[in-house]
Amino acid sequence: MKIHGRKLSGPAVEVVVIPRQDGDLVFKAQAVLDYEAHDKLNPQPVPPIIVRPGGVQSQDMEDKDYNEKLDKWAVQKFYWMFLKSLEATPGLEWEIVDLSDPETWDKYQEEMKEGGLSPAEIQRIEACVSNACGLNQAKIDEATNRFLAGQAQVHAEESSQSSAPTNTPSGEPASASV
Repeated sequence: MKIHGRKLSGPAVEVVVIPRQDGDLVFKAQAVLDYEAHDKLNPQPVPPIIVRPGGVQSQDMEDKDYNEKLDKWAVQKFYWMFLKSLEATPGLEWEIVDLSDPETWDKYQEEMKEGGLSPAEIQRIEACVSNACGLNQAKIDEATNRFLAGQAQVHAEESSQSSAPTNTPSGEPASASV
């Protein structure tokens, strides 16, 4: 795929640097483009089938157990995205968390805390991942507004004259008193 003849350079990458006296910690987050590995490890739950009068079968989207499973699945999908995105960080190794085990994904904050990161630093890293994965609506709105402002400027330049005419259509000099 190209935009204006330019091939895209790859997924978005965001960087957050956590200052340390013994050397800054650099975390890189890269947009996750494929969730196939997640879906194999953690498939989306399916609602139960109910039989309505007349033998009509339908999915019970209101089933409490299904909705609890769906909520858990969505949270785990976020955890997986977070961990997968941070794979762009050179040298990052998890000791408790295992990307192939969904039951460990929620332990990333605990492991980061044990590694010496403060809650505020962990939040900065989470925000970095959200930005890389396109989950920051404020940034999307800001980029959209920049684009629209640029379009308005181009349109204004195209539709207005940049200088006053020196003569009228009849060939007579233009009057300076208008």
